Amino acid sequence: MSTEHSVVESRSFDFVPESERSGTISNQVRFWFMVNATLITAFTGAVGPLFGLGMPATVVAIVVGTLFGTLFQAFHGAQGPHMGLPQMIQSRVQFGSRGAIVPIGVATIVPIGFSIFYIQTGAAAFTGLAGGGMAVPEILIGILAVVLAVVGYRLIVRSEGAIAYVMVLNLVLLTIAAVVVLPFGTLFSNGAVTATGFLAQFGAAAGYQLAIAPIVSDYTRYLPSKTRSAAVSASVFIGTVASAVWIEFLGAAVTLSYPDVDVIAGIRQLGNHLGFQLGNLTMVVAIVVCLVTAAISFYSGSVSFLSALEAFRPLTSTPRLRTTTIAIAGAGVIVAGLVLPNDILTNFSVFLTLLGYLLIPWTAVNLTDYYLVRRGVYSISDILQSDGGIYGRWGRRGLIAYGLGFVLMIPFFSTALYTGPIAHALGGADISFVVGLAVSSVAYTLLMRSVDLQAEREVVERSALHTQHSQTPAMVSA
Repeated sequence: MSTEHSVVESRSFDFVPESERSGTISNQVRFWFMVNATLITAFTGAVGPLFGLGMPATVVAIVVGTLFGTLFQAFHGAQGPHMGLPQMIQSRVQFGSRGAIVPIGVATIVPIGFSIFYIQTGAAAFTGLAGGGMAVPEILIGILAVVLAVVGYRLIVRSEGAIAYVMVLNLVLLTIAAVVVLPFGTLFSNGAVTATGFLAQFGAAAGYQLAIAPIVSDYTRYLPSKTRSAAVSASVFIGTVASAVWIEFLGAAVTLSYPDVDVIAGIRQLGNHLGFQLGNLTMVVAIVVCLVTAAISFYSGSVSFLSALEAFRPLTSTPRLRTTTIAIAGAGVIVAGLVLPNDILTNFSVFLTLLGYLLIPWTAVNLTDYYLVRRGVYSISDILQSDGGIYGRWGRRGLIAYGLGFVLMIPFFSTALYTGPIAHALGGADISFVVGLAVSSVAYTLLMRSVDLQAEREVVERSALHTQHSQTPAMVSA
């Protein structure tokens, strides 16, 4: 069933044909701006001040860390239009159809898990304005997010595009409020710099951006295949960097100015101090943004889940399959948000962070293969086979490079549940992602030197000759 003739999208883990593609680079910039444009992002900017870092050093660490993390994340954007596939199923090339279950499984749990916090944040903003309990707004926001995710990509992108203008205006006004209300002279005169604080803020900003990597192609795959790769990556880069740096800057300023309240309460207090009920209006905007972001989480989480399931049981993507999967995930998230106490949810957040570590070596292997090893030459028809086709069920080299990178990251982990010895020596700063990216990338490159890539390319090209009239191309080439 074509998504052109159905209100509910049918595409999930499968290839998006050219006839169903649309969109522009400017739409992508707005979309990726909004992916980061939640008040939850402000917490990332509060890390440096919590480690005793002054405002100037915090800003530098935010900018440098964001640029570093987004550099890797944005490169995934070009894979979408080129391959026409969602992000995580592409991992079958490097890990095999079943070997990819670990990164794909994590990419299922993390976004759906974090949707609990998006819904809770939206509900908290609602109750802060209207009073009452959290249950009703959580249920309403959760249901609306499920509906938005079920209808699919086009409605999500349109919703993000519409709210983007409101969010930009809101951020402009909050920035004006910060300049007028906050003691910026005093804040920027605080030149406190510690290596631990700088590394902690750098790592938090970079890690926050890298966490988006598993969903990038889920949305860029709908762009026409002729869209320039550099333009696609630039749209992801510009959009996510702009909102992350902006909101994290506000988060840092508010944390240093209002140390006795949490960041979101501080932003509301800042807005209302300026007047015009700006803080309360910001909470209204936050409700809508959290709703749409939760829908994105449901959408991408369901795509990853079905990608994993299809490796063990051949499936056909249909509106009913998508609707059922998203509805079950949404119901689970709503129930979890209602019944789990806050202390458990805090630990659950740390657990999701630990799972996020598993995606760092994945992005290294995936990008290294796409840009340096196979250079974008893939057999789409083989990727979509449950047995992995020419890529097999288990990609030994990818799994080894992935495992090696992850194991060497462990001493650098820094969370409330576990702090590695090297992270402890660094005062709690977490730079594990740098290790994972470097080790997995180098290891994969070296391991792939034993593969006859020219012979593989010839197999792919021969396969393409036999499927020229298929709606799904046998191969794509850079």
